[in-house]
Amino acid sequence: MFGLADPAGALREINECRQAYPDRYIKVSAYDAHRGRQTVALSFLVNRPPHEPGFRLDRQEGAGRNIRYTTHSYALDRPAGHRYGPQ
Repeated sequence: MFGLADPAGALREINECRQAYPDRYIKVSAYDAHRGRQTVALSFLVNRPPHEPGFRLDRQEGAGRNIRYTTHSYALDRPAGHRYGPQ
């Protein structure tokens, strides 16, 4: 939707996407073509699935008091296509 003059058109597209995919993440990215470059100026979520499994934080202790943290999505414990449905 490049060159959009009326924000109502963007909102209509967002609402149609939310109706078509109510159980998915939907992200909107706004681009800025200033100075001949197309870069993301603004990005945000407009929809989230009703059930989000969440994340686990794993702590790893190393030599010399080094501590590393990694995240693990609980959604990855389920097969693809069934990750965000009801438990």
